[in-house]
Amino acid sequence: MDKNSLYYIDEPTCVSFSGGRTSAYMLYKILEAHDGELPDFAKVTFANTGKEMPETLDFVNDCATKWNVDIVWLERFARQAREDEKNKYAYETKIVDYKSASRNGEPFKQLIETIGYAPNPVARYCTTDLKIRAIKEYLVDMCGFEVPYTSFIGIRGDEQRRAAKMSGTIANGQERYLPLYLDGVTAKDVGKFWEESSFDLNLPNNNGVTDWGNCDLCFLKAQGKRQSIIRERPDLADWWIELETIDGKGKGEPSYFRKDAPTYKEMKAKALEQSSIFDAIPDDVSIPCFCGD
Repeated sequence: MDKNSLYYIDEPTCVSFSGGRTSAYMLYKILEAHDGELPDFAKVTFANTGKEMPETLDFVNDCATKWNVDIVWLERFARQAREDEKNKYAYETKIVDYKSASRNGEPFKQLIETIGYAPNPVARYCTTDLKIRAIKEYLVDMCGFEVPYTSFIGIRGDEQRRAAKMSGTIANGQERYLPLYLDGVTAKDVGKFWEESSFDLNLPNNNGVTDWGNCDLCFLKAQGKRQSIIRERPDLADWWIELETIDGKGKGEPSYFRKDAPTYKEMKAKALEQSSIFDAIPDDVSIPCFCGD
């Protein structure tokens, strides 16, 4: 064991695994610092929204089996609260596994139907409710963690803007620790690691970014990236199209994930036209969320 390593854990800690290459690399470095066996008070969590690509779920399972590490799969479901409950909404965090995990967006869909409108860049409640709070409820309610607890998050050294806002800060019950950032790890380092690995995430690597990672057509992804994915897999848009029809305000008006971009229905229609016009779409900047890469 290397107790001087940036990746060494000596207190109750959450290792937040998004299901991407970067956080998986962080997990490997943590295991390496502990000679392959984590202490009982270190919990590796993966919060599943049900809209991750199947390849992501395969990759999380591969990391667990090939590295012999326990990864706790979590899903959080919402509903309207009963009259005897004090809050407007009620939630339940469940432990699932590779076989029982949702694969058709069930937790995400139930949350949107409960809240009554689609999340958007201003009201990004999906990240908070499906991931951050799911992990917190598991750690505090099921594992007895006290807040704030340490949370290892996979943000690299070449993500300085994100890291500057998060490193060492406390939010949502977690003290955020970024070992990859402190270690100066870059996307190139992560890419080289997986090139030399016996297994990998079976999704395209776009200069260190997995465009198909996290929720498949997340509204925080740049429009050009979402359009590109829809052109390859138009069927992926159907779930998002359905959820944009929710009448959240009771005025007979749909609720859109973004008002500053085409709807998913419009993007799918144009993708099916096989028009080359989208080849020239300027790729706006994706908005990072908790999910990571």
